[in-house]
Amino acid sequence: MRSWLARREKESVYHRLLKELSLEDHETMRNWIRLDKDQYHKLLQLVTPLIAKKDTRMRKAVTAGERLTLTLRYLATGESHASLGCQFRISHNLISSIIPSVCRAIYQVLKPQFLRFPTNQSEWQKVANNYFTQWNFPMCIGALDGKRGLISKPPRSGSEYYDYKGHFTLIMMAVVDANCNFMYVDVGASGRASDAGV
Repeated sequence: MRSWLARREKESVYHRLLKELSLEDHETMRNWIRLDKDQYHKLLQLVTPLIAKKDTRMRKAVTAGERLTLTLRYLATGESHASLGCQFRISHNLISSIIPSVCRAIYQVLKPQFLRFPTNQSEWQKVANNYFTQWNFPMCIGALDGKRGLISKPPRSGSEYYDYKGHFTLIMMAVVDANCNFMYVDVGASGRASDAGV
């Protein structure tokens, strides 16, 4: 281990900056990780059982708070793993396993409450009424769009992820209600598919 990584518990942005922001500057904290103090602590409480690791004789584990904060910072900025590694004093190899596991945990704990497709006629009618009231779109039950995310070409995938723009991509499709709340999300269709195909 590099010596500067060993000083994580004293010098990382999690142990210094986040604690200062949470006590002194809530607006900057919200801008930095895109959650206010209460939202952050509630989410941390929900995901901790899923992301917490145990200390070993060799080293202390990266805490659930560090894991969540690092992932939120990555999602807020798209910073490189190398840059996050320097800020949080965590190796970029570990960061590449932390981010997906924390994202899965966030999805698991928030999906039942925030990603809910209408299940009966009255719920669909409520969505349609909101579109008409707020946007003057009669009989609209959702807005659908897709986004392509660049990826490295997976081994032995041929042209499966090669899109019409000449990149290797995955497609995310989402449906939102009149308040721009997600009702449905599909991530992972191969880039060669068209939006209509997905």
